[in-house]
Amino acid sequence: MHVPPRAPHAVPPHFQPRQATMACSTMTRRCASRIVMNNIATATAPTNPTSRVVGLRASSLVTAAAATSSMRATSSLLAQRARRSFASDTHDDFKPKSNVESSDDVARIIAQDVESNGVIIYMKGSPAAPQCGFSNMACRILDHHGVTYASRNVLASEELRNGIKTFSSWPTIPQIFVKGEFLGGSDILMQMHQSGELATMFEGLPKSAP
Repeated sequence: MHVPPRAPHAVPPHFQPRQATMACSTMTRRCASRIVMNNIATATAPTNPTSRVVGLRASSLVTAAAATSSMRATSSLLAQRARRSFASDTHDDFKPKSNVESSDDVARIIAQDVESNGVIIYMKGSPAAPQCGFSNMACRILDHHGVTYASRNVLASEELRNGIKTFSSWPTIPQIFVKGEFLGGSDILMQMHQSGELATMFEGLPKSAP
């Protein structure tokens, strides 16, 4: 009986010879070894102390120059502000001014106001823009009676605010004077308005335009 020769087994294409695998492994190890040696050489390489010192000196010089420039600018600005402050403190146009200079002047001004006005109110603010509720109430009562009256804003002058209290011996604001006499504050004005006394007192005084 004749037996045909057996065909050789075919090598699958994804199998690689052992020699090729070993060669690749060797090349990989060599490349890795070279990378490690290069890294070690770079890490242990001596640095140049001269170049480092030069770099530090250059950086220090730049920093010092910038600081000097900033200090000069700051000094110049402070000097300008000082000159402006000195000028504003010494020049008469910049000094605060007051209409009154002493307690005698305050008393004289108040006496003139009281004598020259049939009705005058010393208040906080103005009749058109009162700055406290009591001053507002007093002005509205006067407006209701239609009487012409003058006003002084005690907030405009510390001397005037203290002087009117001394002049009338009354500690609060507002203060109303009628026909040269001190009437009182807003509470007394309201009481006289409710009782009718205020209308009688205003008889003969100039009336404001409606």
